[in-house]
Amino acid sequence: MLQNAFHALQTGDLVQAEQICRQIVAQHPDDEGALTLLAMSLDAQTRLSEAATLFERLTGLYPDRTEHWLNLGYLERSRGNVAAARRSLEQAVTLDPSRNEALRELGLIEYGAGLNHSAAVHLSAALALQPDDPILRAQTARAFQLTDQADETARLLQGWEQWAQGNPDALADVAWAVMESGDMQATDRALELAERSAPGNASVLTKRAAFLERTNRLDEARALLARIPPRNDEMREELDILRARLAGRSDSVDEAYAIYEALVRNEQVVLRRPELFFALAQISDRRQDAAQAMLWLQQGHAVQMQQLRASTPPRSELDAMLMPPVEISAAEYAAWPSGAAPSAEESPIFVLGFPRSGTTLLETMLDAHPQLSCMDERSFIHDLVQQMRERGFEYPRDLGKLDEATCDALRAHYWKQVREHSQAEPGKRLVDKNPLNMMRLPLIHRLFPHAKIILALRDPRDVVLSNYMQIFRTPAYARMCEHLESTAQGYATAFAAWNAFAGVFALDLLQTRHEDLVGDIEAFSHRLCAFLGLEWSGAMVALHEQAAKRGYIRTPSYHQVVEPVNRKGVGRWQRYAQWLEPTQAALAPYVHQFGYAEAI
Repeated sequence: MLQNAFHALQTGDLVQAEQICRQIVAQHPDDEGALTLLAMSLDAQTRLSEAATLFERLTGLYPDRTEHWLNLGYLERSRGNVAAARRSLEQAVTLDPSRNEALRELGLIEYGAGLNHSAAVHLSAALALQPDDPILRAQTARAFQLTDQADETARLLQGWEQWAQGNPDALADVAWAVMESGDMQATDRALELAERSAPGNASVLTKRAAFLERTNRLDEARALLARIPPRNDEMREELDILRARLAGRSDSVDEAYAIYEALVRNEQVVLRRPELFFALAQISDRRQDAAQAMLWLQQGHAVQMQQLRASTPPRSELDAMLMPPVEISAAEYAAWPSGAAPSAEESPIFVLGFPRSGTTLLETMLDAHPQLSCMDERSFIHDLVQQMRERGFEYPRDLGKLDEATCDALRAHYWKQVREHSQAEPGKRLVDKNPLNMMRLPLIHRLFPHAKIILALRDPRDVVLSNYMQIFRTPAYARMCEHLESTAQGYATAFAAWNAFAGVFALDLLQTRHEDLVGDIEAFSHRLCAFLGLEWSGAMVALHEQAAKRGYIRTPSYHQVVEPVNRKGVGRWQRYAQWLEPTQAALAPYVHQFGYAEAI
């Protein structure tokens, strides 16, 4: 009978397969083969809950069988139960570490949940078992890239035109990876090859249109989208999201809202894509409906936290934003050795500030100056902390122990990363914009004590609200932004550290305010040039044109900086004053310190 059931399943007669299996199970309730085929037939009929119950039973009856854990993991992932899928696949890997598909599926689940370090580990292990799989190689490269391991990413992508040739899915993943590195020429080449290898393929066309939207080439994205059949079941979800994004960017907010709202009615889609709630919140905000925006945000954060409970980020990640920093006293600072440090002109210009404070707009203004070159957000300064540890030093406690040779080696590593893994133009002064480098101020000052430093400020209440309204994929930062109160506490902790360090170090510092930039662009740009010792350039005031030239912009505000400068985000917090009330105690000192209006 079991053979008949298997034949029915293979030939697509799912009901017959189910009936035969149920007859067997009625007589032999624990029959492994019948239960497996019954679960598979239910899965094929999209009766996922019933299938999951059977696969769970199989893991209980036969806990040492890798196959049952693997099947349960696949099913839970398709249901959107990320945490349950991850647990099942981890058990499959524990039972059989050589199961390539288990490692791969686990890595992809972690990648989708923003658990990039774990994803890189598992995908890399899968690739070691199947090194000639081009799609797996491209997926692994993307995971390593999101952990800012530039050398490993470059190694995996080396020779991509050869090993990804003819594989449209691999080429699409390669395109995304090289786009993250800022190489737009290689991005276009990978997309061209993907489309050439599968002309008219809906998946390839959809991915290419998504790339075009992400690089702010909206007319091209819309034209390409029009070529894709509107009722394509395989890509319907991706197509709907892309249509909603493009509708929102053309001010068709009602159309965008309707598409997103229809998507979140599907529980399986919601569990995979908490970002849809954040998109609905942004549109509700544009409709001036603060209450509805907050409802969507609460749901979005809840779903994202449900995903992240599958893994706990390293404690050190949370410490950076939520724990008091190690202080450096004036006496300790005075004892730091004074070596032959680079001059201001030989040092990067550092743009720092809390995320969502207008640093991308400020960077775009600087990038427009003919003597400056920006490289988008990079973790090169953060990487030097690990370099210190590999040399036997702790950060920041041992900064005073670094001798001149060690400082030179750390600076050489930084510039090597800039040359090899950014699109910064040689011969121009480098602008290193990474908001949370403000938490690495001691290291910056130790290595580049004469560097020009620009601290970007914005009304703390607008900053906290903007962070809460944004979905972040770094687990520690996402957890910090789960609530308005926790976001405000992270802000307060960051600036308490900044005040402690800035009060001790002799910084060449300019504090700027986002509200001043959008209020008078030309006056702001003159002030910047004066601080940097540069002649003023009129190109600095056409910010949206400069942003469009940059192509790919790594930050969440990629779609905002290509718009003409406006004051839409100034004072937005006032519409949300009742929800921000609990943040008053944490933010009031900084509202006053930075010269903004009275506290809430």
